Amino acid sequence: MSDDDLPDPEDVIAGYNPNDDEDEIGEDLPTAEDIIGVHDQIERIVDLKYTGARVAAPKLKFRRLLEEVDEYDGVYHRAAALLRKITTAHYFEDANKRTAWMTMRRYLQRQGHRPAETEVDRVDHVMKSLRSYTIEEIAE
Repeated sequence: MSDDDLPDPEDVIAGYNPNDDEDEIGEDLPTAEDIIGVHDQIERIVDLKYTGARVAAPKLKFRRLLEEVDEYDGVYHRAAALLRKITTAHYFEDANKRTAWMTMRRYLQRQGHRPAETEVDRVDHVMKSLRSYTIEEIAE
């Protein structure tokens, strides 16, 4: 058995098994591993002051977050929920907004859609004040 076949020790401690109930979350949504992969990619590209997760067992935490996102109907509502929930959960030491934005963009792209707004200054304004918007307002 190689090291790649071994489960993440934090997942074992938290009781997370990626093979349990995988069909409960909509297949259109990213996985916890996808979100963490986006963040890892950002860490490689951007010189962040702080790196890594700031919570124990981030895969389990993201799985719970994705279960909440799965309750929303419609591509844009689900995308808005991903954006807001990943940003406000602060599961990473740094780059939570970047991770949320890239995860949401990839989700929309896989669904054949694009963000309604891509103008940098407007997106930046919304991302900085994301907590003041509801998921329904973001989806519009």
